Amino acid sequence: MPQPEPLSPDLRQFVESMGTYFERYGLARIGGRMLGLLIIADRPLSLDDIANTLDVSRASVSNNIRMIVATGLAEPFTVPGDRRDYYRFGPDTWELSLKIELDGILMLRRLGERGLAAAGPTDVVARQHLSELLEYCDLLYGDLLTSLERWRARGQAKLASGTPAAEPVSDDTRDEE
Repeated sequence: MPQPEPLSPDLRQFVESMGTYFERYGLARIGGRMLGLLIIADRPLSLDDIANTLDVSRASVSNNIRMIVATGLAEPFTVPGDRRDYYRFGPDTWELSLKIELDGILMLRRLGERGLAAAGPTDVVARQHLSELLEYCDLLYGDLLTSLERWRARGQAKLASGTPAAEPVSDDTRDEE
């Protein structure tokens, strides 16, 4: 595959901003930058492509790509006749991301249930906190499940109508919601 085009200053700023954004949620800044690059890439990228474009070490890219793939935010891609590994922002990334969040909430709920079962009748504070954890998990799970259903319906409607990708929502519109 040919080398990717150099990033424009605006796209480079987007990639850098993605690094800062995801760093706030525990992903290494380089991981967020890599994800930003994969989102805007017009084709799958090799580890070398990513390292060269971001001007970082291939080892750093190799370490971080595993986390990005594990979280469902990117997927491996193979090219027939090419032994290198490629990665892309997958067509179902956002749906997969919601599913992973749902699974995580269920795992947290199970932990809360185990904690509640282990707490004795005199462990009032523990029982209260664990009960609130279960309520919190139920609330999040329901909300995310609804979001997943809405996301799927949106995709089906777009597919049926042949509608192109959504236009960005302006900040003014978001404030009204």
